[in-house]
Amino acid sequence: MDYTNGTAVLPVEEEYEGVVYYLLKWKGYDDNFNTWEPSSNLDCPDLVRQFNREQRMREEASNLNPPKTQNELEFEAYLRNHARDGPPISVINDVDDQGVPPDFQYVDDYIYGENVPRPETLKETLFGCECEDGICKGFKCKCLKEMNKGMLYYRRDTGQVNVKPGNVIIECNSRCSCSARCPNRVTQQGRKVYLAIRRFAEKGWGVIATKRIEAGVFITYYYGEIITSQEADIRGNKYDEVGRTYLFDLDFCDDPSNDTSACLYTIDAWRFGNISHFFNHSCDPNLVVYPVMTDNGDLRLHHVAFFSKRVIEVGEELTFDYVGSVEKHESVEAKFDENIKPEIIEKYKCKCRAGNCRGYFHSI
Repeated sequence: MDYTNGTAVLPVEEEYEGVVYYLLKWKGYDDNFNTWEPSSNLDCPDLVRQFNREQRMREEASNLNPPKTQNELEFEAYLRNHARDGPPISVINDVDDQGVPPDFQYVDDYIYGENVPRPETLKETLFGCECEDGICKGFKCKCLKEMNKGMLYYRRDTGQVNVKPGNVIIECNSRCSCSARCPNRVTQQGRKVYLAIRRFAEKGWGVIATKRIEAGVFITYYYGEIITSQEADIRGNKYDEVGRTYLFDLDFCDDPSNDTSACLYTIDAWRFGNISHFFNHSCDPNLVVYPVMTDNGDLRLHHVAFFSKRVIEVGEELTFDYVGSVEKHESVEAKFDENIKPEIIEKYKCKCRAGNCRGYFHSI
């Protein structure tokens, strides 16, 4: 503790009859000589400001991290053992006694379903760059030159995405000479943001930020089981019965005729998934989706990558728009669709409470 004028403000304050009192420790004396003094008696404004600032931080931390229940501790222990794709994930549940979701398995890579190409076959058409010193620069990098129009789609200093949604991001791959810290390998470096899984009274589990997230920052991939579109139709019918779905079509294809039949695969994160399994919908989301290609030469099996759309403050929930554009993965204008059946609206009733809420969400 720093001392000013022979005193130190301890982390205690009280209010009596409208006057704020601080507990002071006097320099050179033991705690038996501590005294309560009104703020008007203090001649150390910098120390008081420091104390007040730290007090607010302690209160915020206490509100964000109340004492853990047994189920919360077990959930966090499960995540420590399975969620190894980034910083530790905490769990907050002051709503009910729910813990680890039943029949859910946390994964940090894809599960490949029946009739889906395996990773080893996806590398066959890859080519790599031979950039000097492992640093990829514009038209000198074969990956950037031939796939990204000679542009680096990330800020070189911070790794923040700097291209509009709707563009496919082609990162360097295992056949490239550049290092793992290459500025064109942002998503491959994993999740770096600090998150918590939080229980909400109306929506169930969701995800909040425990540290501020700047705009354009990579959050995570949408991991799950990759299945064929035919299998997705079968599962989708079952999921619709309960009004829930974790299906995300891999529908960003380069077919010039825009024939979506060329897009054959879907990610199902119902049973297998990562932190993105818990992302909720919002009609005014703070996350945006980009298709990203890494160690894979088949665009039909691109990564679904989440980036922050804007600054996300501590305690704010991370959300994306389930009703996204099929071709461009951009959030569509949040407006009511008169063609949506009433039973769908009731089953997929939106609870985001955004100012532009359309009142419902539908499967992706």
